[in-house]
Amino acid sequence: MATFVLTARHDIDRLGGLHIDRGQQYTININMMGITPYNLFNNSRCRDALIQQFRMNGIDVPSSDTGIYSKGTWDIKML
Repeated sequence: MATFVLTARHDIDRLGGLHIDRGQQYTININMMGITPYNLFNNSRCRDALIQQFRMNGIDVPSSDTGIYSKGTWDIKML
């Protein structure tokens, strides 16, 4: 299992009251082999797991929201 810490690069506001402060961190666990910080958001195999992990952290937005589900939005560290 791969564990990542995602840190918001900037403030994020979405409809429905979702607000993420710049610097806010989330721990994401992906139960697949071969997932790295470089392919976390670009790997179709882990997309559902990534969406589920975001929901567990209180981020419930459509999977089409590229402002959330984008490598450019987050600083990504693998633990």
